[in-house]
Formats: sequence, structure tokens, C-alpha cells
Amino acid sequence: MDRNLKFKTWWTSLDKVILLSTLVLLFFGTILIYSSSLYFEERNNVSSNFLIKKHLFFIPLAVLTIISCSILSLRNLIVVSFVFFLIFLVLSFLPPFLNVEIKGAKRWIKIFNISIQPSEFLKPTFLIISSLLLTRFNKIKDYSFNLNIFFFLILTISFLFQPDFGMLMLIFIAWFLQIILSGASLLIIFLFVLFGILISVFAFFNFAHVRFRVENFFLGNISDNFQINKSVDAISNGGLLGEGLGQAEISKNLPDVHTDFIFALAGEELGFLFLMILISCYLMIFGRVLIFAFKEKNLFIFLASSGLIFIFIFQVMINISSSLNLIPTKGMTLPFISYGGSSLISSSFLIGSLLCLTKIRQYNEK
Repeated sequence: MDRNLKFKTWWTSLDKVILLSTLVLLFFGTILIYSSSLYFEERNNVSSNFLIKKHLFFIPLAVLTIISCSILSLRNLIVVSFVFFLIFLVLSFLPPFLNVEIKGAKRWIKIFNISIQPSEFLKPTFLIISSLLLTRFNKIKDYSFNLNIFFFLILTISFLFQPDFGMLMLIFIAWFLQIILSGASLLIIFLFVLFGILISVFAFFNFAHVRFRVENFFLGNISDNFQINKSVDAISNGGLLGEGLGQAEISKNLPDVHTDFIFALAGEELGFLFLMILISCYLMIFGRVLIFAFKEKNLFIFLASSGLIFIFIFQVMINISSSLNLIPTKGMTLPFISYGGSSLISSSFLIGSLLCLTKIRQYNEK
């Protein structure tokens, strides 16, 4: 098969809605990171365009990751996911022993002066491997199910050492949904719910930052809610059409305006209508994949695409809800919008995998 025919086959089998929505999000993210970089530079006294230059370095890598994953065969996607999962699982144990600490957490390693967060890459790869194991055997007595449990317990230990309880629970919820969709018994579902409750109680009493965020949210200590209050005020100040790029008066004072609270910046500078467009892009990806998933007869594709899209949309919901003070703050990025190389490449791998899975489905129907 010549290259033109290969390209045509790949392109015609690709889900254009998912791809276009993702590219739009990448474009919006670049604009907002450029705007947030102006305030970041002023506040941290760093060189001009510091953030946007680093972000632009990762954009080609993100696009390449999406394309590379989308052209993989189903078998190769599984192999690549398994290799990356093992690599980043090992790397995820290194941060606690290194001196790369941000806000009390040790989740990063530095390679060639580039900070990498291994836990970000464990999200999509673990769910793909889990889908394979659940497809083969979904009974509690089977080896593959036990191996699935083993992998997650290793993840749990790794995340609790960092600590990164929010990421752990995000993966757990998506994994739990995969377990349910695979046809698990009521006993297994009960045990998973019990585990979720126990690990949440453990985190509350053993991790000060988890307890602080939960108590602070419910008790409403205004002095400790600076970023949340400013975030809500910024979105409100933006009105329908926003104040204009680079014209933020409230969100510019947020220390995490380029990451956790970039949604507030978008609301203040570009307005409510822009936020609706932004959310619509996420919903189009979510809806498109969901339609594919629940029509799919191949159990692996069904579980993998369901797990990946649910963890993707859960992360979006957590970031936006935190910015609106609907839930306690987590410190979770908004996919393709927030600044962060690991988050961007991880999200690109996830979307590329979804394009691969939906492409396989379309191709099989032909």
C-alpha cells in the first residue's frame, strides 16, 4: 500500500469531530497561556514570554503524539500503553526521593531541565491495560483480575508517597466505572466502594493538605480562600463578553492563574460566551466518544474508550467546579488549556488513543 493510500485510509477512518475539537482547545489554550504569562512574568520577575515559549515547545510534541497514537493498530496501542505504563510506574516512585518539590508535593522528576510528572502518563496507560485485563477475565478469582488489582495497588502506594490523592481518586473512579461496565458482580462493586471510602478516610486523617482543603471548603474560612474567592469574582467580572485579552484585573492576582485557575482567567478576559464555547468543545469530544463506546460490540474498545473519556471529562469537571467553588480545590489542570507539559502530552496521548479506538471501530464496520 503506497503512502497516499495509507494516508487516505487513515484520514477517512479518523473521527474529525474529536480531532477538530481538540485542535480548537489547543488553540484556545495557547492564547490563554500567552495572556496568563504576562501576569506570571510580572509577579515572578522572569524573562519575557517565559511561559508561552515553553508551551510552544510542547505544542508540536502534542500534535505528534495525537497523530502517532491515532495511526497505531489496536495491538500496537496496547503494546505501547503497556511499555509506557511500566516505565512511568517505575518513574513515579522516584519523585519522593528527589528535591523537585512544589507546594509541599514531590510529583516531578527533572530530565534535561524539563520537569516531568510521571503520574500524568499513568492515567491513560493504566486504563488501557485495565481494559485488556478486564476483557480477558472479569471474575475475582481469575489471574488477570488479580493482576489488575495488583497494578492499581502499586499505583496507590506510589501516589500516596508523593502525595497525590486527587490523581489517585480520579484514576480510581474511572477504573471503578470500567469494573462496573465489564459486568462485575455486586460483591466486587461493594468491595470497591468500601475501598474508596476507606482510602478517602485514610487520606483525610493522614494528609494535612487534604484535610485542610475539605475543612476549608465546608467551614468557609474566607482568609484561606483567596484563590477561590478571586476566581469566582473574576468570572463574574468578565460578564458576557469579557474584559479583553491582557485586561484582567482580578484573575491576574491569582498565583495559579496559568494552571489550576486558568478557567477564571478565560471567564474574565473572554467572557461567559467564550466559556460556553470552551465547554462545548469538551462536550463534543465526550458525546462523540460516548456514542461510539455504547454502540461498540468489542468489549476491549468499549471499556478502553469509556474509561478514557470518563477520566478526561471528570478532570474537566473537577477543574471547572473548583474554579466555581462548587467542590474543594484539587490542583488539577484543565486539559489542553492549562500550562504544563506533562499534562498536555498526557492529554494528547489520551485523545490519540481515543482516535485510534474510534478509528478501529469505523474501519471494522467497513
